Amino acid sequence: MNTRTRTLLVFLATSALYLQSAAASVLPFSSVEEPLADQRYRFIDRFAADEQNQVSRQDFVHAWQERFDALASFANGRISEEVFVAFEMTELEQQLLNAREAHIRQTLNRFNALDRDKDGTISWEEYQASGQRIFNRFDTTEAGVVSVGDPEPAPRQRASNNQTDTERRRVRSLLAMPTTHNNQGFLAMFAGNAQQVSLAEFEQQRRSIFDRTDSNGDGLVSRGEYLDEFMGRVGGREQEVRQAHRELAQQVFRQMDTAQSGWLNKKDFVAYGLAVFQLWDTTGQQLVSEAQPLPAQEPQMQLVQLASQQR
Repeated sequence: MNTRTRTLLVFLATSALYLQSAAASVLPFSSVEEPLADQRYRFIDRFAADEQNQVSRQDFVHAWQERFDALASFANGRISEEVFVAFEMTELEQQLLNAREAHIRQTLNRFNALDRDKDGTISWEEYQASGQRIFNRFDTTEAGVVSVGDPEPAPRQRASNNQTDTERRRVRSLLAMPTTHNNQGFLAMFAGNAQQVSLAEFEQQRRSIFDRTDSNGDGLVSRGEYLDEFMGRVGGREQEVRQAHRELAQQVFRQMDTAQSGWLNKKDFVAYGLAVFQLWDTTGQQLVSEAQPLPAQEPQMQLVQLASQQR
C-alpha cells in the first residue's frame, strides 16, 4: 500500500465530524454527465423534504433560500464569483471525500470476494475464475462473444434488502467509475469502439489488468496493490470532476448575475432557482416528481440559451 493511499485511509478515519458539518451545495445541477431521468432524481434527492420522492414548490423555495443564507454566511454578505466558486469547490471536496470513502469500502469488499482461499492475496487463477463468471453472465447467447444488442443478463438479487439492481434507485456517485452492471458498460470496458468482444480478447485484457495491478511482479495481487491500482484511477476521475464542477459554478454564477455586476443578490438567486424548478415541473403542478414527463431538453442547457438571448 503506497503512502498516498495510507494517508487517505488515516484521513478518512478522522473526518466524520468534518463531514457532518458539510454545507449544502447551491448548484441545482450536477457536474457529472448523466441521463435526464438521473438528473431529475438527483434534483429530487437534493431538495425533497423528509426523504420524499417528490419536491413541492414550497419545499424547494425553503431549501433554496437556506442555501442562499449558507452562501451569504460563507461570503460575509458579499457574494462575488470568486467567493461563489470557492464555496462550491469547498462543498465539492466534502462530497469527493464521501465518494472516496465509499470506493475504498467497495474495493476492499471486491478484494475479499476475489480472494477465495482467504490467504490475503489474489492469484491469477482466482482472478481468471472471476472473469469467467463475469463473461458467462453477459454471454447470454452462449456464443463465446458478447455483442451490442445481446439480451441483458438477469438482474442480480441483493440479499440485503431483497431488491434487484434495476429496482434499487440511488443517486449516482460523483466519482462513478466504469462498471459491468449492464451490456453497455461491459462492452465499454472491454470492447472499446468495437461492437463485440470474444472470450479470448476479454481474458487477454483481464491478464493485462492483473499484471498491471501486481506492481511488485510476484504473481500475486495483495490487498494494498489492489486498492492502490483502483484508487489511482479514481484520482484521475477526481481531477476531471473538479474541473467540470468549477466550470459549472462559474457558468451558474454568471446566469444568476443578470446585471453582470460581478455580485450576487438574493432576488436574482431566488429567481434563478424558481426558473430551474419550473423547467423540471413539466406539468405545471408546482411539483417535481418521477411520475412527470421529462423536459425535452436539459434545464441547464435551456437556461444557458435563455441567458444568451437576454444579453
